[in-house]
Amino acid sequence: MSVNKVTNDYGAKLLRQGLAHGGVFALLVCSLVWLHGLEASGLEGVVKYLALGWAFLSGMALSHIVHEWGHFMGAVATAPQLTIKPKISPLFFDFDLVANTPRQFLWMSLGGLVGNVLLLCVLALAIAPQSLVLTSVLAAVLGQLVFVMMLELPVSRGVLAGREPLAAMTAHFGQGGPLFLRAGAAGLAAAVLVFLLH
Repeated sequence: MSVNKVTNDYGAKLLRQGLAHGGVFALLVCSLVWLHGLEASGLEGVVKYLALGWAFLSGMALSHIVHEWGHFMGAVATAPQLTIKPKISPLFFDFDLVANTPRQFLWMSLGGLVGNVLLLCVLALAIAPQSLVLTSVLAAVLGQLVFVMMLELPVSRGVLAGREPLAAMTAHFGQGGPLFLRAGAAGLAAAVLVFLLH
């Protein structure tokens, strides 16, 4: 297979993933703008709580999309070995932990967190204090940031300390369910705090 064909295949897969993720992102943003407008007109009863639930789930989805593309942008900054999945997927690329260097891993890893922080900053600047819909989005994004920090930062610290990325990931995620429960509880607590401070 020629290099040109591989490059074209990579570009086609990346475009497919970008269009899919970008389309979902745009639809979610449009739905939130619409709900914000409805809230300004007056939302009551069950409809109000459904709107808040949708806003929270949308915030989580937006955060995930930004996080994964942050990982990707961090990775490609160092010309790594990675593959784009042929089918549309929330986790749309695979990073080769063995072929890539610890430095490349750190760029990839921290890129995801930078994406989350940037999204949080944009929301914090754009949010209308009186809007419960936008507060729900902000709560979800902050909760997701805390969740991924607890899952990913210890691995990055391990790599910075001199461990190989695969070994650091295996050791950290080897904790299994309790790790995810702690991260989930911390993320939920952060989200609840946003509502309490609203």
